[in-house]
Amino acid sequence: MSNSDNNNKSTDIGKGAIDNTIKAGKKGKSLYRNAKKLGKFAKILKSILSKVIGSCIKWLLGVFGPYVLVVIVLIILLLLVLDSVVSYDLFQEASTRNEAEVVFDNAIKEVFELKLEAGPAEIRDRLRESQPPPYPAVSESWLYQVGDLLKQSIALPTIHHYFRNIQNKNYKAWHDEYSDYTVDDKLLGKYMKIIEKEMAYYFDESPNFKPIFVPGTSPVDEEYIEITTTTICTSTDEEGNTETTSSGPTTTREKVSHEIIDEVQLGYLKVKIPYKIVKDVVESSSSDGDCVTHTTTESNLYIIDDGTPPVVELLPEELVRILVSTGKEGSQTKLVQVQDLEYSIDLGQEIDPRFPKPDIDYEGLKKCYFKNKSIDPCIGEFVLGGALGDYSAVSGGWFPTDFDSIYKAAADHCGIDWFMLAAVHGQETSFSSNPVATDPTKGSMNSKGELVGAVGHFQFMPATWVGWSAAKDFPMTSAGHISGDLTWITVPANIKKYGGYGLDGNGDGVASPWDMSDAAFAAACYLKNLGYQKGNETSIKNALAKYNGGYTAWQGGAAQKYAKEVWNNGKQFESGAASSPIAVAPGDVTYPTTGPIRQQYGGQVFHYGIDIGAAGRTDVPIVSIADGVVSYVGPLSTYGNIVRVKHNINGEDYETLYAHLASYRVKKGETVKKGQQIAIMGNTGRSTGPHLHFEVHKPNFVRQATHPMNPLRLIPTPPLK
Repeated sequence: MSNSDNNNKSTDIGKGAIDNTIKAGKKGKSLYRNAKKLGKFAKILKSILSKVIGSCIKWLLGVFGPYVLVVIVLIILLLLVLDSVVSYDLFQEASTRNEAEVVFDNAIKEVFELKLEAGPAEIRDRLRESQPPPYPAVSESWLYQVGDLLKQSIALPTIHHYFRNIQNKNYKAWHDEYSDYTVDDKLLGKYMKIIEKEMAYYFDESPNFKPIFVPGTSPVDEEYIEITTTTICTSTDEEGNTETTSSGPTTTREKVSHEIIDEVQLGYLKVKIPYKIVKDVVESSSSDGDCVTHTTTESNLYIIDDGTPPVVELLPEELVRILVSTGKEGSQTKLVQVQDLEYSIDLGQEIDPRFPKPDIDYEGLKKCYFKNKSIDPCIGEFVLGGALGDYSAVSGGWFPTDFDSIYKAAADHCGIDWFMLAAVHGQETSFSSNPVATDPTKGSMNSKGELVGAVGHFQFMPATWVGWSAAKDFPMTSAGHISGDLTWITVPANIKKYGGYGLDGNGDGVASPWDMSDAAFAAACYLKNLGYQKGNETSIKNALAKYNGGYTAWQGGAAQKYAKEVWNNGKQFESGAASSPIAVAPGDVTYPTTGPIRQQYGGQVFHYGIDIGAAGRTDVPIVSIADGVVSYVGPLSTYGNIVRVKHNINGEDYETLYAHLASYRVKKGETVKKGQQIAIMGNTGRSTGPHLHFEVHKPNFVRQATHPMNPLRLIPTPPLK
C-alpha cells in the first residue's frame, strides 16, 4: 500500500519503518535507540519487513547511495530487536521495557480479556434465565461452550489501539508515565485500574461487545406440566382388621411458557440455539405414616437442546464494519482506514490465531468505498465469505482427519478417549500447524541457546519427557527447561533411566516429542497417569488441568480454564465425529448425501442448486461427489457453513458447493476422494430446517449466478436413505 492509493492517506507500515530508519540514520548516536523504539508490534513488523527488504535495499541503493550502508545496518539492528520480543508485548517497546512495563503489558491483556468476557457472561445469564423452573436447568458446560465460541478476539481492541498510535507521531506509550512504579504483588491491580479507566469508553459504549438476542417461537401448541396424585392409606384396628382407603386420582395441569431465543449474535459471530420437544412421563412414590402417595408427572416442553454442540458462524460483513466504521473511536483507539483493512486483518491473525480469515476483494472494496464515500454499499459485493481461524477446530466437532488413526491408536493403548487427546493437540499446537511442533529450534530456545518453552506436538516440558531425575546429570531449571542439544532426551534408554513419560510410539527406536506418533502416545499415557478415567468428567478435567499446570498449579485459574476449553472441544469432536456411512454410486461421480429432493434446480424464483432433505434424521453425512481438492471451508453469507471442492471429471473442470452444514470434516487444500465424508448436514445460514443445498459450477464458482448448472446433469439421483 502507498500514500498514492486513490489520493488518500494510507498507513503504509513498511514505508513508515523505512522512513523512520532513514531519519534515524542522520542522528548519529541515537541510531540504535530509535531502531529499538520501532520494536513495538514487533512480530508483525518483522514479518512485513522480511517481505519487503529485498526491494527496499534496491530502492535505497538508487536513491541514497553512500547512506545505504547505514540504513542496512539499522534494519539489521531492528530485526535483531524484533527477534527479542516476547508474547503479549502487544502495544509497547519489546526488549527496551523494564520490569514494571512488562507488568503493564500483562495488565493490558488482563483488562482486555476481562472486558471481552462481559458479553459471553451476559449470554450465559440470559440463556440460563430463559429456562426457569419447572423447566430443566441448562447444562453449565454447554452454556460456557456457547459463551466461549462467541467471545470476541483480543485482536479487536489491539487493532483499534494500534491504528490510533501509528498515526500519532507524538504518541507516548501509556507505560512511560508509570514505568517507575515499584514492582510488587499489588502493581498488576494498580495498572488494571488505570487501563480500565482509559478504555472504559471503548468497551462500555461500543455496541460491538454487547450481545443481540433474536427471539423465536415454540412449535408446541401448549406447553404444560400435568401432575396426577393418588393416595392410598392402610389402617389396622385392635382386632387386626385391615382397612384400605384411597383418595384421588387428583390432576392439576399447569400451562407454562418461557423465552425462546433463536439466535445470539456478538460482534462478528453468531450461534443458532438448538431446541427440542420433550414429552416425558415420570412416576414416583412417597410415604407418610400409613399412607403412600403415587405421583405421575407428565410434561410437554420445548427446551434448549444442550446435548447438541453449538455451531459458531462467522459474519464477515460485521467484522469489516467493526474494524472500519462501527468501532468506537476515542483517546486510545482509531478506526481502520479501508486501504489499511488487509493489513489490519493480517495483524489480527498475528495477535490471535482465532481471529477470522475473511475472504475479501480488497481492491474492489477500496474502489467502491472511495466512489460511494461509504462502506455499506460495498460490503455485500466485495466481502465474499471467510473462515474462523482456529475456531474451525472447535466448531461443530471439526478436527483434522490427518491424525485420526494416531489419536485412536494412542488413546486405545493408554486407556483414554481419543477425542480428548485430539482436543489437547488442538489446544497445544493448533494440530501441529505451529512450527514448534516439529522444529526443536522454533520457539523453544532463546538467542543464548537456552530453552524457554515446551517442545513438540503436545508441548511437553523436556524434563517431563525424559524424567526429572536427569537434573542430577544435566543442568535443568525448576520449570523443567533444559539448555543445549536435546537429542539425548529422545533416547529410550535415557527416558527409562530417568523415569520420563516420553514414548517410542511408532517403534522406530527413537522417542521424540517432535514425532507425532511418539508425542501422541506419550500424551495419552501421561493423561492416564494424571488420573484420567473414561466416563468420569471430574477426573478427566482434573487430569487436563494437571497436564497444563502440573501438580502445583493445576487448581489455579489458568489451568482450570485450559481444562474447561479442552473438555468442551473434546466433547464437540466426539459428537461431530458420529455419522452413518452412505452407499456410493458406481463410476466417477456419486451423490453428496441421501434423502428426498425437496427443491429442484431452476423455477420462477431461480434456485441455483438442489435441496436434499434430512427426512427427520440427525448426523446425516455429506460426502464429496468425486475426487478433488477442497477449495474453501467456512461460512458464506446466506449459505451458512459451506465446503467447496474442485474436481476434474473426464477432463472437465467443476466446482461443487455444499451449504447449510452443521460441521466440517476437511480443511482447505485437502485432497478428498469420491464418497469421502466432508461434512455433516445442518441448518446454518438462511435455512428453514436441516438439509443440504448442493450446487455445481462449471468450470468454477465465482458467484451464485455466474457458472451454475443443474446438479442432476452430473450426479445420480440420491437414494431416499
